Amino acid sequence: MPLPEAAELMRHHNCHHLPVMDGHSVVGLLTTEDLRLAQQPGQSLTELADLTVGDMCRRQLKQVDLHTRLDVVLLGMAEQGINAVLVMRHDKLAGILTSQDACRGFARWLQKEYLPSDDPGVA
Repeated sequence: MPLPEAAELMRHHNCHHLPVMDGHSVVGLLTTEDLRLAQQPGQSLTELADLTVGDMCRRQLKQVDLHTRLDVVLLGMAEQGINAVLVMRHDKLAGILTSQDACRGFARWLQKEYLPSDDPGVA
């Protein structure tokens, strides 16, 4: 897929990570950071249009099984400095877990745990 088309797809779906597939196999992961890199000075518009997702995607990907405990996944991401992992189910992509997803989930848990909606003291 041409890079500008992938960028539009990501904007349309408001996502920051796009799996790059070869048939049913994930071969890479394109991020908004990769798109920014491709748009750095020195890239002409015609050169940008000539780039594909395969040219810019990250190919060293961390994969985890769908049933891997979340604490294990998050600790692994933190220790390895990874901001996204592919979640696999029977060798097929089930989803992508990002550090933003983890932060959002943790914030919701904190709100639910410490700021219950039925608490009259919460304004």
